[in-house]
Amino acid sequence: MDDHRFCENCGHDLWLRRGGAARVPTGPCPGCGANGRASDHGNGSGGVDGAGEVYCGNCGLRRSDGTEHVEADLGRIAGVSDRGLSHARNEDAMAVGVLETTTAAPGAQALVAAVVCDGVSTVDFPELASRAGADAALERLLHPSGPDMAEAVAQAAAAVEAVAEGNLRNPPSCTLVAAVVQPGAGDGPGPGTVITVGWVGDSRAYWLAAPDAAEPARVLTVDHSWAAEMVAAGALDMEAALADRRAHAITRWLGAGGEPEPDIVTMRPAGPGLLLLCSDGLWNYLPGAVELAEAALPALARGGPAAVARALTAIALEAGGRDNITVVAVPVEPPNERRHG
Repeated sequence: MDDHRFCENCGHDLWLRRGGAARVPTGPCPGCGANGRASDHGNGSGGVDGAGEVYCGNCGLRRSDGTEHVEADLGRIAGVSDRGLSHARNEDAMAVGVLETTTAAPGAQALVAAVVCDGVSTVDFPELASRAGADAALERLLHPSGPDMAEAVAQAAAAVEAVAEGNLRNPPSCTLVAAVVQPGAGDGPGPGTVITVGWVGDSRAYWLAAPDAAEPARVLTVDHSWAAEMVAAGALDMEAALADRRAHAITRWLGAGGEPEPDIVTMRPAGPGLLLLCSDGLWNYLPGAVELAEAALPALARGGPAAVARALTAIALEAGGRDNITVVAVPVEPPNERRHG
């Protein structure tokens, strides 16, 4: 372990930066101004009600936990998670992080990792599953020993299972998509950037690039859904599969009764582009990589990854915002494409 990595006084990791965490309700109640801690409505004791909502113990107003709209901007990576316009709460979660390199080589780049989880709305407390899964996966991807996508998903699955240990009738569950960008990593020749993506469920990862790019825009994941599996099996074409009421039913998830086995893909991009992770609250409106690129790349040029996440979230909201929306953007510039000096 490098002696200069951790603060001598508090032990804080000086190379690691994280963002995207939920916040516990703090400060005075916006309804009555009371400064007491959040409590069960009507009984004055600490905690939440049966629906998992936090209320003011004085006036009964539902307190925001800070997840209705969350933004994280770490420079090399940024994300937005929004409740949308129809749901009572945000059941998505994201976790993003940057781990600085230990090398002193000129132009050395940091390792970047991101996780997006989407809670299954038909279960109890899906937002708890999303938050636990996202945090656990990111923790493993940014471990000093190096990222391990399969192990990250396994730890996320274990964290979600732990949430369900409270004897819930319908334990929480969620989908997951995670990615890690490693500059100069991989077993192939040369120092090229390596991107590893793992997923369980129908949250997606995209590679976005200009029409004439060396590495064309495309979806990197294949949904674990009824429709995708029917098409893969040759039983239905995509149009017929999507017309079925079971089309969006997921076939893998993290949590009780799920199959948490991830699919994992690795790519070494031939040129610059944008890695995008999102929940179905975005891709239900913009499913194609080309149309996503048309919306995202101008925003990237104007204001970086934070502008991308905000712009795509705004598009989903303007289109109806029927679901929670989470978008994480990571600009990727392979070493031989970077400008120095």
